[in-house]
Amino acid sequence: MTPAVSILVPVYNVSNFIERCAHSLFQQTFDDIEYVFVNDCTPDDSIEKLQKIIEQYPNRKERIKIIHHEKNRGLAAARNTAIDNSTGKYIQHIDSDDWIELDMVETMYNKAEEEQADIVVSDILIEKKNETVYQKEIIDFEDKNPFLLMLENEMIAGYLVTKFVTRKLCAMPECRVPEGLNFLEDLHVSVRTFYFANKIVKIDRAFYHYDRSNENAITSRKTDIHFENLIIYWKHLDKFITEKELKNALKNIEFFKANSKVHLITQTDSYRTRKKYAYLFRNFEMEYISRFRLGEKLILFFTHYRMYFLAQLTHLLISWKNH
Repeated sequence: MTPAVSILVPVYNVSNFIERCAHSLFQQTFDDIEYVFVNDCTPDDSIEKLQKIIEQYPNRKERIKIIHHEKNRGLAAARNTAIDNSTGKYIQHIDSDDWIELDMVETMYNKAEEEQADIVVSDILIEKKNETVYQKEIIDFEDKNPFLLMLENEMIAGYLVTKFVTRKLCAMPECRVPEGLNFLEDLHVSVRTFYFANKIVKIDRAFYHYDRSNENAITSRKTDIHFENLIIYWKHLDKFITEKELKNALKNIEFFKANSKVHLITQTDSYRTRKKYAYLFRNFEMEYISRFRLGEKLILFFTHYRMYFLAQLTHLLISWKNH
């Protein structure tokens, strides 16, 4: 019998987090769940710890799959493998260093069924070192096309883990993640599923705890990989926009490109990386410079004029102030 929900979890180098994550998944108040874990050739004991936790939940055991990659292929490939091995009506993506509220699946499923929605969106809890930040997904589907809204919200609504999505959407070739796109892969999927969805609804509650303390996470430090993935992301999105004839609707697409690059150039702590990608989307930056924050303007100014030491110093001062 087809399960109602498939929870998909990539596993890589999360020994300190996997037990907390697994307990939150197996203790869900909803019963009809299939679990698909993908071992992306993790070098630590994450899988061993996961297997020990599974033994504590005999009622869940028969509906748990652990798929093993023969070599490390990255987050995008792990997500795709999980989808290929899932059978549920709905898909819920979970990152293995995070955890969820125990009634998340039940609440999201009931909302999806009640509204006959393709996607249910919820808010998110950002777990920092000394505080928990409630982040609201600002989504008003009544006034704007969801696809355009996703892009124009400057990636606010890009979290894949806050989206409860029908499997038929996730499995569409156009909604798959290109292998190697391991940063912005969530936005890549969210944008496309929003485009193809017939109905999207929102729950004004946060269920998902996004842990920012994992230093091994790909989002923890901005490096060359992030910039290369940014280039790949926009290459695929430009192609999608052209194929769907959406250029006229997206009048500010150049700003979104510049804004995505500015976020990285101001967040990286690498002098060399900032210098290497200083001129990426520069023409768009100059056109929209007035829309950036003061700290971003300063870093961009110093970077453009090759005063990389001052750019790095400004970054350190902003980082110190924010912490």
